[in-house]
Amino acid sequence: MTFEPETLAHDKLASVQAAMSAEPELESSSISVSMVGRNVLLEGYVAGYVDREKATAIAASIAGPEKT
Repeated sequence: MTFEPETLAHDKLASVQAAMSAEPELESSSISVSMVGRNVLLEGYVAGYVDREKATAIAASIAGPEKT
């Protein structure tokens, strides 16, 4: 996921982290949220496909869809 301008990127990164932590149905303690340039990177382990999709959806709702 990419967002612009870069000065807003760190605020959105913090928002992604907070939203994932606040989601009661998602065990986010094993998910690391970081930035590579202006891209958000989610790494870690989840219980299954549903949690993976939920984490991705949370990040995309804040940072915007992935750009290829």
